Formats: sequence, C-alpha cells, structure tokens
Amino acid sequence: MLKRVLYLILISTVVRVIVASVLELSNDEVYYYLYALDIQPNYFDHPPGVGILIRLFTGNLAFTQEFFIRSGAIVCAALGTFFSYRLGALMKNENTGWLAAILYNTSVYTSVIAGTFIIPDSPQVVFWLGALWTMYAIMLKADQQQTILLSQWLFFGLLAGLCVLCKVHGIFLWFGLGLYILFFKIKLLTRYGLYLSALVTCITISPVLWWNIQNDFITYRFHSERVAVQESIVHLDYFFQAIGGQLLYTNPVNAALIIIALWKLRSVKFLDRTASRFLLLNGLPIIIVVTGMSLFNPMLPHWSGPGFMILSFLAAAYLDEKIPNPYSLTLPLAIRASLSLIGSALLAATLLIKFYPGTFGSHEKLRYGDGDFTLDMYGWKQFADNFKPWMREQKMNKLLPQDIKIVSHKWFPAAHLDYYVASPLHIPLIGVGDVNDLHQYYWLNKNRPSLHSGERALCIIPSNYQVNMDETYRLHFTSVELLHRFENKRGGSLARYFDVYLLTDYQMNDEIHQR
Repeated sequence: MLKRVLYLILISTVVRVIVASVLELSNDEVYYYLYALDIQPNYFDHPPGVGILIRLFTGNLAFTQEFFIRSGAIVCAALGTFFSYRLGALMKNENTGWLAAILYNTSVYTSVIAGTFIIPDSPQVVFWLGALWTMYAIMLKADQQQTILLSQWLFFGLLAGLCVLCKVHGIFLWFGLGLYILFFKIKLLTRYGLYLSALVTCITISPVLWWNIQNDFITYRFHSERVAVQESIVHLDYFFQAIGGQLLYTNPVNAALIIIALWKLRSVKFLDRTASRFLLLNGLPIIIVVTGMSLFNPMLPHWSGPGFMILSFLAAAYLDEKIPNPYSLTLPLAIRASLSLIGSALLAATLLIKFYPGTFGSHEKLRYGDGDFTLDMYGWKQFADNFKPWMREQKMNKLLPQDIKIVSHKWFPAAHLDYYVASPLHIPLIGVGDVNDLHQYYWLNKNRPSLHSGERALCIIPSNYQVNMDETYRLHFTSVELLHRFENKRGGSLARYFDVYLLTDYQMNDEIHQR
C-alpha cells in the first residue's frame, strides 16, 4: 500500500506543480506573500505560519515567482497525504489509510485550496493531522492501559501549538481532546503529562498573544466582529451558502460518502468505538460551530475544512468494508467519481482563468469585469508589462517625479499591485485610509518611505474593483486626475480596464497615518 501512496503523492504533486506554475496569485495568496516580507510574531489577520512557510520555500525571498511562493503548500499536501495514510492505517488497516489518502487528494479544500494555493491552512492541515495522529496513539495506549510516554504528551502539545501558529482554528484540537477525555477517559485528567502538554501549547503560541497585547488585541477584535452576532435575525441565505460551500469544498462525492458513513455508523460496525468516537469528537465541533454561526453572519466555507478532513476517515473506513479484495488495483466507483470530479473541475477552472474570452462579469465601462472571480488570478502581469513603459516615459518626460509612490486604500487590490507592479519597478506602495481596510499595510507602511504632507501619488484602480474616488481619495488628497486607462484583454477580448490616477496634495488625515 505504501508504494501506491508514494505514486499518488508523485502524480498529485506533478499536477499541483503545473497549476501553481501557470496561474497568477489570487487575492489571498498575494496578500499572504506580504507576511513573508516582514516576519512578525503575528499579523493583523492571522498568526505567522504561512509567512514563515513562504519565506522558507522562496529561499529567504531569493525566488519569488508564483511557483516558489506556492511550493510550501505543495510540499504540505504531500505530507498531508502521507499522514492521512498512516492515520487511517492506525485506525483500521492499510487499505483504509490508502483510501483516506485518496480522499485527501480529492477534497477541494485539502488538495487545491490548501494544497496547491498558499494560505494559512496549507501548513495548518499538516500540523493538525500530525497532532491527531499523536492524540490517537495516546488514546489507544489509554484504552489498552499502557504507559503513555511523556514525550507523546509533549509532542502533541507542540503540534497543537504549531497548528494554532498557522491559524487560531487549531485550538479545536484541544477542544476535541478535552471532549474525548471528559466523555470516555476521565482518568487522564490525573496525568501530569496532559497539563505539561497544555503548557507546551501555551508557550508555543505565546508570541501571538504577546503581539496582540502590544497591538490592543487587534486580531481578535477584527475576527470577533466577523463572527459576532450583531442582530438576532436568522439569515437562512448565509446558512445555505455555508452548507453549499462546505459541500463544494469537500467535493460533493466525498461529502456524500461522509454523510452515508455517519448514517451507517449507527447500524454497521465498520470502525471500532475508539476510532469512531475520536473522529466524531474531533471532526464535528468545528463544523457545528461554523455552520451555526452562518445563521447570523456570512462564513467562509474553508473555515470548517479541517472538520470534513477528519470525517473523511469515516468515509474511508466505510469504503474499506465494500472492497472484497483490498489488494485489487480497481478503485471503488465512488472514488473514481470523486477523482474524475476534482480532476475535471481543476482542468476546467484553469482553462477558464487562462483562456476565457474577455469576461463573464459586468460589461458596464465603469465596472467592467465586476463579478468575474477569475480575474483575481489573471491579467496582473499583462497590466504590469503595459504599465512599465508608460511609467518610464512619464518619468523621462518629467511628467511624474522619479520618486513618486503608489497608494491604495484596501488590501485588495493593493497586494496584487504591490507584487506585480510596484515591487518589480521599485516603487513604494503605501496604504492610505482605514486600518480595517488595509490590514497588514499599517505595519508595512512603517518600513517603507513615508508619504509626506502635500505629496503627489499615483493610484491604480481595476474596473472590477471600482471605487468612488470622491468618497475614498478626495478625503485625503485635494485633487484626483485620471491620467491613463489601460485595457486588459483575455482571449483577444476586453476583460477589464486599469485606471491610473494622479492624486495631489496629500492631507495626511487618514486613520492609518494618525494611529
């Protein structure tokens, strides 16, 4: 079985390398690249895990092409595949581990969103699986009344802490362990290793806490506003969006297998009690919490991704019962359907992003391309290639000063413009406006040339991110002048515009420069 898993890792890695090399960075990815520019104990949105991962796999920023930025996620996906195999084998048998590894690679969340593209979940899922593997080994020893090594407790505490250092959702690891102990292994509360393990986790995540103390707990205030119940009205549209998103991100076939396995668990013994209880108590809580919150606030589907990743082991164990010959190379119909679905979806998405003629978004001139999500990963290089000679000509003719800066009021499209336009041309991009709109730019500004009172600056607005210039920039500059409009084409047809504005007489009256 191990040989099969290694082939699976090789083939899936090749696919991910191709996709990672041909697509431009998405909104989130290019923003997380900013983390790597200035490694900190924490950031406005998340802990530092993803920034450190990017820094490592770009050779300390020596290689900053899209592939290298994403390569950490690809390596994490390979590790996640192997960990899924080993955990599944530990829970039941090697065939279950093999099926779990396939389900890991057919999940849109683990295989593509976190396994091909670079987001905080990319390193998090690896630490999550490693912590689960260690936690389950501890529970098995407790079941068999064997000695639990102190090193196992400490290793779990470290892995859980590293998981939280990637994303705060990792705290659900301790929630799952706590539930299991309270319901089934209450005697473990007398083991000092448990408390030392918790101490290791606290020490590991202490830099995040210290950074937030220094910055008025801005990360937790920001996220609490996203999930807090602002009004008692139930929003069924948010709820059904969350449900639909979770099913899509899990892969509808995988989701159906998980639901069937959950239902059959009541009547068919395809997994022993320790394993089934362990999976339910670790997988269901985060899904229930995120889905419950979606009744009142819009939730992102990948927030509950780790929960579905855990429940996929139930699906793998259930499928194992349906295979008469575990050594047969023929995969179950459901697995083949899952592979076909994610393969065709990934191919279709890549072709759509790269070659769709024009845009399927708005065709109104002022908001051309608005609503076309594929433009998040297309056209930035093309605009940079067109902008560069225009900018050189403007400076050569002394129409613009040599040291002019680019400003933006929001982290997107600021991060795209920073990566594809400003950085290659060695032009500082400065955030102007509110902290809640600019996020990490508040800290990046401190390490960049200051924007002085009365100074001029350029502002670049893609038509699919159209803003009201009077309401957004005239508050901070005395005049706004459109200098040039660039066409952005795809497949020979117009996809969107990029408008370049000259802003004059900066007033230095925005929140981010007054904090």
